[in-house]
Amino acid sequence: MVKRASSSSATRGERGSGILSMSLGLVVFFTLLVFAVQVMYNLYATSVITSLALDAARDVAERDGPTSGEAEAEFRQHIGGDVSFDIVVIGDTVQASVQWETRSLFPSISDARAFGVLDRTFEVRVEEQQE
Repeated sequence: MVKRASSSSATRGERGSGILSMSLGLVVFFTLLVFAVQVMYNLYATSVITSLALDAARDVAERDGPTSGEAEAEFRQHIGGDVSFDIVVIGDTVQASVQWETRSLFPSISDARAFGVLDRTFEVRVEEQQE
């Protein structure tokens, strides 16, 4: 004769015990995931904006390079109108300044932001060819 194990008495104390902790764990996991995506987005956007601004300043500093208006138009073509970008030739230097207010993936609770405003200024010397 085969005796069957009573499964109802062995699992009765464990039924439904992990729902709250699992739900809380998922909320914490997804919050950290969204925060990580926010950090990666801001680092990527900061890197791209900085690189394009420095490239525009270098292009203007070249001997036969574009004018500051053409370099600014090319920068705006890549980035758009959300970024404040100015490029000025002062004597033998080209000065490019960028200001950008970061975006947040989290709902806006207050005016405080994780990364705030990107505000950078670059100075590149005008290249002169020696003959």
